[in-house]
This record gives sequence, structure tokens and C-alpha cells, in this order.
Amino acid sequence: MKTLPFSCCLAALVMPAHAASLVVEAEQFSAKGGWGTDTEFIESMGSPYLIAHGLGVPVADAETSVNIPEAGHYRVWVRTIDWSKRLGREGGAGRFQVVVDGKPLPVELGKGNADWSWQSAGEADLKAGNAKLALHDLTGFDGRADAVILSSDPSFTPPDKCAIADRTAWALPGTLTTEDHSDTYDLVVIGGGYGGLGSAIAAARMGCKVALIQNRSVLGGNGSSEVRVWANGTMPANEYKLADIIQEVTDHAKDCPAPAEAFEDAKKERIVRAEPNITLLLDHHAYGLEMQGPAIAAVKVLDIPHGKVSKIRGKLFADCTGHGFIGEWADADRQMLAKGRMGMSNMWSWENTAGPQSFPEQPWMLPFTQKSFPYPQRNHAEWFWESGFDDHPINDLEATRDWNLAASYSAWNAIKNHGAYAARDPQGHANARLTWLAFIGGPRETQQLLGDVILSDKDVDDKTPFPDGCVLTTWSIDLHYPNTTYKDLPNHPFISKAVFRASVDRKIGYPIPYRSFYSRNVPNLFMAGRNISVTHEALGTVRVMNTIGMMGVAVGRAAAVCKAYDCLPRDVYEKHLEAAKALWRMPGTQRFQDGSELRKAAEAPPQS
Repeated sequence: MKTLPFSCCLAALVMPAHAASLVVEAEQFSAKGGWGTDTEFIESMGSPYLIAHGLGVPVADAETSVNIPEAGHYRVWVRTIDWSKRLGREGGAGRFQVVVDGKPLPVELGKGNADWSWQSAGEADLKAGNAKLALHDLTGFDGRADAVILSSDPSFTPPDKCAIADRTAWALPGTLTTEDHSDTYDLVVIGGGYGGLGSAIAAARMGCKVALIQNRSVLGGNGSSEVRVWANGTMPANEYKLADIIQEVTDHAKDCPAPAEAFEDAKKERIVRAEPNITLLLDHHAYGLEMQGPAIAAVKVLDIPHGKVSKIRGKLFADCTGHGFIGEWADADRQMLAKGRMGMSNMWSWENTAGPQSFPEQPWMLPFTQKSFPYPQRNHAEWFWESGFDDHPINDLEATRDWNLAASYSAWNAIKNHGAYAARDPQGHANARLTWLAFIGGPRETQQLLGDVILSDKDVDDKTPFPDGCVLTTWSIDLHYPNTTYKDLPNHPFISKAVFRASVDRKIGYPIPYRSFYSRNVPNLFMAGRNISVTHEALGTVRVMNTIGMMGVAVGRAAAVCKAYDCLPRDVYEKHLEAAKALWRMPGTQRFQDGSELRKAAEAPPQS
């Protein structure tokens, strides 16, 4: 059995242990105050981190207690970044300080270094025992803290290698610990968006033992309160009942973005937790795999708030990450456009209040005018605030998000402080206040994991019939490109336009083949989401959330066929397609306890 590490993992780091050195992972602070946890860029920078996303108002301190092993003179480092400098903008947008036992250390962190690195925060004389550690935000503009190291060892230097797999080898108190999960699941679903929800619920109701891994604290992915993309894709009545479960979990938001409550995060979690066959692992990040030959044996996960790593073993796996990470780590056949992909959106909202509101202009903000961006009508900036088209969709993703943040803040600065679009508001926006800006982005395209069928736009245009056609896609082919009307950032366009091709009848739909939902060379890997086996053009029709959710239901019920007949995803098509179709026809409330019960129902003659 061989182990495939996290894609950025370097050789294990061995550090000399020292009693007077310790590490504190920022995401494990006991009280996070106004800081949020960011998990979206672990594959590029190595770890979850805390972010001070205050929309220009400094957030409340994150605080925790640490056990100082012995009295001494301690040096303190924080792994952080000057995100605005990485964009070529001076001024240190996200500055903050470390506070030890109520005393701020002298160095302002988060400025000066355009790469993630350990920055000295200062020094402090500490007594043995408990000390109070705090992160004190100075700007409200997205300062970041990955981890804090304290050491009284004059020869100590912080580690260079900081991926999750490396951290397990740090010989420091406070480093990641390992725990064992003895269970083996019938289906391990990685990703808690609509595809993951459909896969997990459908498989569980068919009698499969399911683990659902989600690296956020809420379910829904792009269709959650964190990103706020309303669920699109109609679900017309048809032979297969794949829409039933998704109609249970889908949101009914009336706008995009809409208020947080419109995305019904609690409802999604409640429905999942009601399934006794699902083990829900929120705030768990998959970072690598254990392989057995060409098949996946286990997924390595980090329990984010508790700092524990473990393996989740399974017979079948479903890559619902959107990015296709599980397939990539398993060396699945895959393809990624070099340039010209659709990008990632970070939407935002504002409101008018009863009195004047200020917004702090900063030197790193872009000198936008009214001609630089479209007016955020209906008090929000919509899906077309999008960038990253030619940047790498994994390695450059954090910078893509940061361009979105910088563009949004700069547009609001132009509105508030420079009179942009003043005629559109009775008070000239004097009473306007920025209320929300997503720091979790909504990506549209990364890479495609290849199955036995690679669905193309020609298939959709020609209505190519497939014997395993099942999930109805009803969204027209919709591809996004930079909107050249707005030219202030020619190398990093941040406003997009949608180009539609009316290839699909939304009242009828076009059936996507099941063979696009499993890997052609990793034998126990399913996929449901924007990373399925389609071309770039065909992605334009299948990528909306209700459609993705139905993919998940098809996958979950196919996983039940695999369990019942002791077979693999390809065998479902080659040997048991009629059994799968029988399950796809059953209502979403249908349940089975075991494989014999399921086989009996799947093999029963159709009712006339």
C-alpha cells in the first residue's frame, strides 16, 4: 500500500524538540472574536487561517490561553502575508498585532512581505503557566494569521515547510495530533455543496453507511450563506425522481446575493443530521489520500478546530470538491484549460441608513472612478464581480479572491469618498454602508475529471442520446468572459459578462450520461459537481446547483447499487444499469435497510 501526500507536501520536517518552544494554530484559538476561519486556499498556502474581515472596521480580538512551559524571554513569530503587496499595492491592507497578557507586541504584522512567511511579532518575558494570547486587528481589511510560534531558545528558527503533512512532523508542543477512525464507510463524500448533499442523502437512504466531509461549518457550498449564489437549474418532471431530494434541501432565495437567511443553512444541516446512516464531519478538510493500487483506500482529513489529523476509510469515494482535488491526488485522468476558464466571484451588499456613514480610504485601494465598474443596483454587486480567468485556479486562487476584495473595496471607496454614481442615490450615498462582502469565493471552473463519456457541447446541441442519460440539465450553455467595458485592471479583469447559447429547453432538459459521473481510471471514484467529465463548453450548462444536486442523487443511488451487487461504478453501467434506473425512478423518500432488500426492489418487474 502506498501513500499519496497532499499535493504541495514536501519531505517531512524534523525539528529539534525544545521545552521552551510551542506553536498555536490560529484557527484553534478558543475565542475567535470577529475573526473568521478561511479554508479555501489550503492547497496553495498550506493551512487554514484566521482572517479579520471587518469591511474596514477593526474586528474584535481573537483570544486563547497558552501554557508556557518555563519562564523565559520569548521571541514570537506569526505566519502571515501582506496580501495587498502581493497585488502590487503598497500600504499593508491587513495589519494586526499580537497581544501577550494584555501587552501589545511592537511589530505591526501583515505588511511588507508579499508571500506567506513567518514574521517576527516581537519579544516578551513570560512566566511559566498560562498566558493570554490575542490577535488584535488594526484595519478591518482582511489581516491573516496562520499560526503563532513562541520560543525562548535563541537558536530556534520557524519551519520552512508548512503544509498539513509537514506540520504533523513538527516536534513542538501544540502541533497537530493524530487520531484513528476505525470505521470503514460504504461511501465517503468529500465536499458539502449540492453535489455532496445529494450524494450523501441518496446513498444513506438506500442503506449505505456514509461519511460526508465538509471543510466549512455550513453546508451548501456556493449555495450557502457564505457565498450566496441562488440555486439555479429547473427540475422538470421526468422518468427519474432525482429532483426529489434536492427539492428538500434547495434554497428559495429571491436574489443573488440575498440575505443570509434565504440560503437556509440550518435546514440543510438538519436534513443531513436526520439521516442515521450519515456521519457528518463539518470543519474537516481533506488534504491527501491513501491508495491501494489504483483505488482509493482512505482520505486524510484535518479536524480544523481541534488540530487532529486522521484517515477516513471507504469502499467508494465521491469527489464533490468542485476543484477535483480527490481525483487529482489519486492521479485520475483529468484536463484543465491553460487559459480562458471561467473565474471566481465574491459578491457584496450595501444599505442606506438613517444617518451619515464613513468608509476609510486606504493607500492600497485602486483609484477607481465611475467608469471603472458598474453601479451595484438593488443594493448589491452581483455574480459578474468575477476574476481569475487566466490565473491558475488553485495556485493563484487566493490572489484571485484578493483582487476581488481590492476591486470591491476600491469601488465602494469611489462611491463613498469620490462621488461615483452620486446621482443614483438621494443622499449621494452619504448614508450608505457596506454590509457584506463574501471572503469565501464562488469558483466556476477548475479542472475536469474524465469518465467513460466526456460530454461536449456538440452532444448537448445535437441532443445525442445516451442509454445512461439520467440527470436533466436545463441551463443553457452559459460561459463567462472578461467584460472589456471596464479596463482599469487589464491584467486582472474583475467584471465578467455571460455569453449564452440557447442549447437546452428549460422545460424539458437534456439528460447527462451516468458515465460522466465516475473516473475512467480510478476504479472506486465518483464525482458530482462542476468537476465532472465534460468539456469546457459543456460545463456551461451542467454547473448550476440544482443540476449538480441531482448529479449527487444519481451518484448516491449508484453507490447503493455498488454495495448491493459488490461492484464498482463502471460495473453499474456495464452490468447493473437497469437496477440503477430502477432506483433512479424511486421517490426521494424511498429507503432500504440492506442490499438484499434493495436488490429485490431493483429487480422487480416495472409496475404497469
